[in-house]
Amino acid sequence: MDSTKLLSLLKTCINSKSLKQGKLIHQKIVSLGLQNNIILCKNLITLYFSCHLFQPAKLVFQTIDNPLDITLWNGLMAAYTKNFIFIETLELFHRLLHFPYLKPDAFTYPSVLKACSGLGRVRYGKMVHTHVIKSGLGMDVVVMSSVVGMYAKCNLFEDAIKLFGEMPERDVVSWNNVISCYYQDGQPEKALELFEEMKVSGFEPNSVTLTTAISSCARLLDLERGKEIHKELMRSGFVLDGFVSSALVDMYGKCGCLEMAKETFGQIQRKNVVSWNSMIAGYSLKGDSESCIELFRRMHEEGITPTLTTFSSILMACSRSVKLRLGKFIHGYIIRNRVEADIFVNSSLIDLYFKCGNIASAENVFQNMPKTNVVSWNVMISGYMKVGSYLEALGIFTNMRKTGVKPDAVTFTSVLPACSQLGVLEEGKEIHNFIIESKLESNEVVVGALLDMYAKCGAVDEALHIFNQLPQRDFVSWTSMIAAYGSHGQAFEALSLFEKMQQSDAKPDKVTFLAILSACSHAGLVGEGCYYFNQMITEYGFKPAVEHYSCLIDLLGRVGRLQEAYEILQRTPDIREDVGLLSTLFSACRLHKEIDLGEKIGRLLIEKDPNDPSTYIILSNMYASVKKWDEVRKVRLKIKALGLKKNPGCSWIEVGKRIHPFVVEDKSHPQADMIYECMSILASHMENYQVLSF
Repeated sequence: MDSTKLLSLLKTCINSKSLKQGKLIHQKIVSLGLQNNIILCKNLITLYFSCHLFQPAKLVFQTIDNPLDITLWNGLMAAYTKNFIFIETLELFHRLLHFPYLKPDAFTYPSVLKACSGLGRVRYGKMVHTHVIKSGLGMDVVVMSSVVGMYAKCNLFEDAIKLFGEMPERDVVSWNNVISCYYQDGQPEKALELFEEMKVSGFEPNSVTLTTAISSCARLLDLERGKEIHKELMRSGFVLDGFVSSALVDMYGKCGCLEMAKETFGQIQRKNVVSWNSMIAGYSLKGDSESCIELFRRMHEEGITPTLTTFSSILMACSRSVKLRLGKFIHGYIIRNRVEADIFVNSSLIDLYFKCGNIASAENVFQNMPKTNVVSWNVMISGYMKVGSYLEALGIFTNMRKTGVKPDAVTFTSVLPACSQLGVLEEGKEIHNFIIESKLESNEVVVGALLDMYAKCGAVDEALHIFNQLPQRDFVSWTSMIAAYGSHGQAFEALSLFEKMQQSDAKPDKVTFLAILSACSHAGLVGEGCYYFNQMITEYGFKPAVEHYSCLIDLLGRVGRLQEAYEILQRTPDIREDVGLLSTLFSACRLHKEIDLGEKIGRLLIEKDPNDPSTYIILSNMYASVKKWDEVRKVRLKIKALGLKKNPGCSWIEVGKRIHPFVVEDKSHPQADMIYECMSILASHMENYQVLSF
């Protein structure tokens, strides 16, 4: 049997992937002494690779006495890279460099450069680039495109773009590589700019180009540009593959055009998991958990295995729509099918449970997940902050540091508001030290949170020090500093700073005006408060929110202009029956003993919420202030008849870097007896002081 016949039989085995017959032919080749026949060896290597038997393929090459054909080397390297066996590719290339009779050619380098990309070996890739230049292949478009691709995949975007700019001749692959560079580097506008330049240069975009261009539109939320690309494809008769179709579904979904996403999704003949995930993600952004679950069910029926991306998208939809039952269903599926959840799935589960108020389940997920990643700790801190569990948020931060996980900018911006809410300045200062240790004191978002913490904890001097050090002041930092002055009795400093802000590049927003109105309210600056309230409407065009009216009503109420405040409420339909505003004015009526108006507002509040004990208590106190004891008795009998009780107040104090919470008549503290004794002594001193002052 000659080599021609053996070659024909071998090719038949390759086409049919008949390994058993192929091995028999291999034996025949060896027995006939044809193991050095280059053509037969190349086909034997192809056979073994097609059957995923990589070691036998390697042995075929190694048994050749003198492999003097470069195509044999190139073929084996190409097969290695195609099967992601990158280390063997580089080992074979290294051997080729030291083989005395052959040199790499234009077909060698693309495989080697792909292996460098796959392994992330930048230094080796640069060495290969040097070999390319020395071998005179610097003008070969395919080789140079591979070099550009290697730099791009190793995240050396500047090198890739620079090299692309120097290429005298380009192909579609090189354009794709550099467009992808801009997209991955967070410059989707530049990616689209280059996409247009590519078309003007006469190159026909392929599936890879279009997928990146459409994904760039999605990232920019540029629906019109995405639609334009889609229309061009329809006009040109371009056959959409799974990648382009999935990118279109994703783009329409992210841009909120779900009808077009559904239409495009429905036109995909063979839907892969990426297509399903794109459609689910579109519904997830809208918080449509029911549609996400329906797609998940259809996906399961069609035999498509969900990925971790599928689960995290559905869980985010359940979180957005606060659908605990559906979220639990997905969690149960993950557990039953022994899916190994990643940080994104676990974070989505924690977020879901916190949003739905199921804190115990969130804590359970956290306990059972790996805690080496800062993200897992951040999501827990953020969750506690959402439900107002500020002490627990600080506790998680403390445990995080004990386990050796390094906080990042997100950690600090999440945990600092806990200090603000609790007013625990010492804890805040300690976190400030950690920020300095982490070299994040120049991070604008972190510094903004730090400024806000000092401001809300009453440390105005520290807040001002940070404010003065800011290289650039945005409206948030101006507002925080104005609020700090206003909340701590320095209204004139707040007004002065507001004037400076108006002269700067940072323009005030509604929150800034709320801070300045609050400052006027605390200081009783009626004229100034009314001026800024009107300025907000006339000069800046802001419609006042309930909070702005609250400051105005409180301001007028403090100085006894109660009828004027009531008239503002009555002539503004949006706030006429707002319980919060009525309650503010009601308290002012008690303060100024304005019985007639107070009774009128009290009746309104009782109509709205007959079970709110605070209304009855204020009404009772108001009657008592003018010695209407019969009315006091009636109100108190009403409280008793309704079985109403005032909710106990809660306060806390920070001592020795520990936070001690207390409620009314609380005796749970281990040093309760001593605390009450001290309070009694203080109360006695205060009474004596009052007597002396009269």
